[in-house]
Formats: sequence, structure tokens, C-alpha cells
Amino acid sequence: MSYLGKFAEYYDLFYKNKPYQEEATYVADLIQQRCPNARTILDLGCGTGLRSLEMARLGYQIRGLDQSPPMLSIARQHLANAKDIPPQAVDFLAGDITKFKARHGYDAIISLFHVFSYLTTLESLKDAVACSFSNLKTGGVFLFDYWHAPGVLNDPPVTRTRRAENSTLTVVRKSVPTHFPDRHLVELALSLEITEKDTKIPQQVEETYLLRYWFPDELERQLEHSGFKDIRHYSWLTQSTPGPETWQACTIAVKP
Repeated sequence: MSYLGKFAEYYDLFYKNKPYQEEATYVADLIQQRCPNARTILDLGCGTGLRSLEMARLGYQIRGLDQSPPMLSIARQHLANAKDIPPQAVDFLAGDITKFKARHGYDAIISLFHVFSYLTTLESLKDAVACSFSNLKTGGVFLFDYWHAPGVLNDPPVTRTRRAENSTLTVVRKSVPTHFPDRHLVELALSLEITEKDTKIPQQVEETYLLRYWFPDELERQLEHSGFKDIRHYSWLTQSTPGPETWQACTIAVKP
């Protein structure tokens, strides 16, 4: 996934109510249960950086990695505006989560907001998991979330329209899914209609993304193949096993 142009520009407008602080606390708790001395985190698919900043506020040293230059530009601006965070506590870097090679190992690697659902083949999943294993210290923790297959099959995606606005413009986002259940894929056709409040002239932007929903046993096989142990699956923001109604799940594993 690589959000470009206008989609990156208005990303935070649509997710302004996302509970980044609550999510950061949840993630930190899961990490601390397994690696109490964890201090350094690699955030794969960091987007506009707001999650990374919340992790930094909890005392972690963060490196955010993303493929989208516009998203990284916004992330760096958020960091510059965050006067409560020392600039040296966070940095943002362009990179591919299936190929990135760190100069040193991290105590934890996280990848959230369905980044792993943008890995649409078993080969790309294998590469991303192996890459994360190699970039972790011994005893390090790997945590990622994704679209949970049983939940998606139980409640398939539907067309959704959302509206967001600020003082100068209104943006309407329409998401039209095409479901390919035999391949465990969903194609999302996204469109933005952006209307400046002073001119009333709308601008249309379109992009298409392909996502894959994952079964926990698929993920376990790849994690075990790379050498991970103590693999657990949770419904997002809980420590309960994901069920057939769960759309968003997360998996956590440890490098022995």
C-alpha cells in the first residue's frame, strides 16, 4: 500500500477520531508482557506518524517506516509540531516492509491499521515476516493487525460513504468493494470528492487498492517457518481470541 497525493493529504481528516492513544497503550501493554525492558520499536507502515508519536509519548524510541513519500512528509510535520516529544525520539524513513534491513535490532516491531492486509500473496507475507524476524533482537516482540478472515466472510464488505470537513473544505469519500472470496481478496475502489468552501467547485480523485484477509493458521505457519514462538491471536483492543464476528484481529509473536 502506498497512499499518494490527495489520499495522503486528507488521511488525517478522515481519521481524526481514531483512538491512537488507546491503541498505543494497548500495544505497549502486549509488548511489555513479553519484553518488559523493550525500549526501541520499528513501526512498519507508519503512515502519517500519529501512532508512532503516541508510542514515543509512552517512552519508546521509534523509527517509522513507510513507502509513501506524501505520508512521510506529513509524519515529519506532525513530529515538528509535537513540542512534547524530543525530536531524537522519533525518525521516519522510506522503505519496504518486505525488504528493509536495519542497522541494529529492535526490541519490538509493530505494523498496524491493516498494513499486513495489503500483502496480498503468501510470498509477500513470507518476506515481510522473515524481514521482521531478522530486524528483531533476540527476545524481541512482533505485533501486527489485519483483516480477520472469518469475520470478513461472515460480514462481507459493503459500499461505504464518509464525509469529513474542516474550515476550508468538505471531502466525501466513497469506498466500493469487489470481493473475491476464492482468493481471499477485496479490491477497494476509492474516490474522493473535494469541495473548497469558497469556490464550491468539486475535484474528483480516484485510487484502487487490493487487500487480503488472513486466517490465523496461515499466519502461524509463516511465523513458525521464520522461527517465531509464543504466537497468540487477539481481537483488536482485547486479549480475547478472535471469533467469527471479529473483523480486526492482531497477532503477536516472540523471537526466541
